[in-house]
Amino acid sequence: MREAKVTVIIPVYNVAGYIEKCATSLFEQTLDGLEILFIDDCSPDNSVEIIKKTLKKYPARNTLTRIIRMPSNSGLSAVRRCGIIEATGQYVIHCDGDDWVDPDLYEIMYNKAVKDNADVVVCGFVYENLKGNEICKNELHNIDGKSLLCSWYKSTCHMSTCNKLVRRSIYTKYDILPWVGLNMWEDNGLLTRVFYYAKTIAYANDCYYHYNRTNINAMTSGYGIKQVEQMISIAEHLTDFFESKPDAKDFDKTVKAFQFLAKINLVTDSFANLRRYNNTFKDSESIIHELDLNAFSAKGRFRFRMVKYHLGWLFVLMFKMKKFLYK
Repeated sequence: MREAKVTVIIPVYNVAGYIEKCATSLFEQTLDGLEILFIDDCSPDNSVEIIKKTLKKYPARNTLTRIIRMPSNSGLSAVRRCGIIEATGQYVIHCDGDDWVDPDLYEIMYNKAVKDNADVVVCGFVYENLKGNEICKNELHNIDGKSLLCSWYKSTCHMSTCNKLVRRSIYTKYDILPWVGLNMWEDNGLLTRVFYYAKTIAYANDCYYHYNRTNINAMTSGYGIKQVEQMISIAEHLTDFFESKPDAKDFDKTVKAFQFLAKINLVTDSFANLRRYNNTFKDSESIIHELDLNAFSAKGRFRFRMVKYHLGWLFVLMFKMKKFLYK
């Protein structure tokens, strides 16, 4: 078997309407030595059958392509965890089953990793919206991970695992795996720890990951209180992670940023949850005036400003009225 240069991990669950385009974009990659791992999370639709049918058109990909079935439906973090454990490539990256990639994406990213001896290589996103696309370059040029994390609170970067090629030895040497059961913000929890140990982060120009924002069933398209509680749990785990390090003080503001960004999602249409917000990560309030606005979506910025000026109660009231009017 050829040694894998890159392993790409694809969670498979209810993506029958998208997986053929995703799989085709992976099978047509220009990089040789590309290991492709589809992790079937007991998908109830025919996603796996579509993958198998598509693979038949690309016999050269048979050697390094595997479909691994989870023993039971386990959620995104467990699927990513399985993929990282099974990976054999020098580098590892993730791809969601409803997205797709440029045909030379992984070749460009891998070559950049080798050229710069980088632990992490980042590429840009193309947000595929119903009304057209939007390019987000999110450039990070030859910076070490600790420097990135020290200033993350005032200069945030997208924390998706799908546009970041990671040296596999970072995962294995430091025993970094997703926290099982925490499927919302699992990428924040994973990559923050990766960045802590990454000596060099490089950026690959002119290649893109296509992020599908038309799938209304995607996890990121909407979430409720259980998902917010998972975000808070991720922030708690990250707090513990940094507190265990000798240089913990260097990351104090970034830790507070994660805490605040998690708990602000409690501010919706419930005064009970507003009280929970007020009693969660109380010290994180100190970061509000230094926090990068780019950490929020356009809608999220309005809520942030309301909270910043102690008008959370008004935001909750407005949210309640909006829900009532649009019933």
